[in-house]
Amino acid sequence: MGIARQMEAFRTGFNQVFDVTSLQIFSPNELDHLICGHRELWEAETLVDHIKFDGGYTAKSPVIVNLLEIMAEFSPEQQHAFCQFVTGAPWLPPGGLAALSPKLTIVRKHPSNVTSTPTRTRATESTDEDLPSVMTCANYLKLPLYSTKEVMYKKLLYAINEGQGSFDLS
Repeated sequence: MGIARQMEAFRTGFNQVFDVTSLQIFSPNELDHLICGHRELWEAETLVDHIKFDGGYTAKSPVIVNLLEIMAEFSPEQQHAFCQFVTGAPWLPPGGLAALSPKLTIVRKHPSNVTSTPTRTRATESTDEDLPSVMTCANYLKLPLYSTKEVMYKKLLYAINEGQGSFDLS
């Protein structure tokens, strides 16, 4: 039996809103595209056109260049997890990053281990210890100034995977 009862209840409810038989004109791939949107191929050169950089970062900042390269290297599953982490939504809207509103914004995350005195501020450790964080309601990624692309990749994947469904890393 499995989920037969649940599927039939879903079909009945869906049919009350939209005649399910009219969906037969679409192929499974077309339905997937209509429901989930187009899964765009991410390339560093095109990603830069759809992302806003602020808080000390520009499109030419080395940490941003590394991030865009990492994003372009993501598998489809990693792209999905990244979207979920940054936006709180499992998929980008139809039109991809270009249609995201508000626009994905990446800002510099200052080290959490900063010691401040009235006359100076200094970091006590490397920013390589910090994780990226997000504000999903604003599509806002706060990215530390990592020393290498490899460190960024590890920290980003850790935050994406461990932060799913949690506000602990926000």
